[in-house]
Amino acid sequence: MDTAPSGAGEQSPGQKWVAVVAHPGKTNIAEVRREVGELSTRSGWGEPRFWETTVDETGAAQAREAVAAGATVVAVSGGDGTVRSVASALVGGSTPMAILPAGTGNLLARALGISHTDRSKAIALLETVHERHVDVMEAVLVRPDGSRTTELSLVGLGIGYNADIMAGVDENLKNRAGWLAYVFSGARAIRRHALKVRIADDVDDMSAPLVQTGGEQRNIRSILVMTCGELVGGLRLLEESTPDDGTIETVIASPRSHFELVRLLGRLVSRRDARGANVDVLRSTKNVVVECPRETEAQVDGDPVGEVTRIEVTLHAGALHVIAPDPS
Repeated sequence: MDTAPSGAGEQSPGQKWVAVVAHPGKTNIAEVRREVGELSTRSGWGEPRFWETTVDETGAAQAREAVAAGATVVAVSGGDGTVRSVASALVGGSTPMAILPAGTGNLLARALGISHTDRSKAIALLETVHERHVDVMEAVLVRPDGSRTTELSLVGLGIGYNADIMAGVDENLKNRAGWLAYVFSGARAIRRHALKVRIADDVDDMSAPLVQTGGEQRNIRSILVMTCGELVGGLRLLEESTPDDGTIETVIASPRSHFELVRLLGRLVSRRDARGANVDVLRSTKNVVVECPRETEAQVDGDPVGEVTRIEVTLHAGALHVIAPDPS
C-alpha cells in the first residue's frame, strides 16, 4: 500500500513530515512528489511519504496507516470522494488534513479558500500549518429495505432535485466538461415531481418516527443539509454559512412550479442568496432528521449514495482539523 519513493521515511526523531494520500487516476503523482519534496526540503521537514488509493481502499486505510507512522500532516490529492474517505480516518483526532484539489467539485477546498486551480498554492499552505477546525456531519441513511448505512459529510447532503442532478451526471461528460456536466443533468432532472417529507431538527430522540412525533410535513423539490454555503461550480447558496460555524443549515426549496424552480436556479447563477419565496432555512446545532414516505435518491458531498426513506444527520462541530488560509 505504501508507495513511498526511495529514501522516503528517513526522518529524524521528532522531525515533521508530510504523508500524501493520492488518487492515481486524478493526480499527476510525479509532479506532486516533486512539489511536496521541494517544500519539505525548503522547510527543513523530513522526506514525504506517499500512499495511493485503490478501488477497494479509497483513502481511509491509507490515512490511518500514515497517522500510525507519525505523519505531521496527511495531505490528500484527489476529488471530493477521496477527500471524504481520508477525512473519515482523521475526524476526532489531532492530525490535520491538507487538501491538494484534483477533482471537479472541490467543494470543501472552495469553502475554505484553498486554491482549486493552482496546486502549488495549496501545497504552499503546508508551510503555514494554519488549522481550521471544520464541522462534519455523520449521516445515517435508512434504505427502503430498512437497512442502515452511515456516511460522513464535509459539505452537504440532500434529496430531491439536488440528488437527482448528482445521480444523473454523465461521468464521461464530467471528465471532459467539468461542472457543465451538472448543468446538463439539472436540465434533465427539472421535470421530476415534488416530494412529501417530514423534517425535524435538534430532536432528543433521533430514532423516533417523525410521522408519530409530529414532524412537519412539507411538499419540497429539494432539501440540502449543509455545513457551508458552497455548491458545485463555485455557486454560493448561503452567504453567511461557513464550514466552522458550529451549525447545520438545512435549505428547504418548495417552488410551486417549474418556472419558480428555474427562477431559483437563476438566483444561484447570479450569485445571489438563495433565500426568497418558497425557500426556507433551518439552523440547527445538534441534528436534523428527514423522513420520506417513498424512496428517493440521495447524495452526500456530490456523490450519489442510492435511495433512502430517511436521513438522520448528527453534527460534530470542529471535529476535523484542516490546513487552510486564515480567514481573518
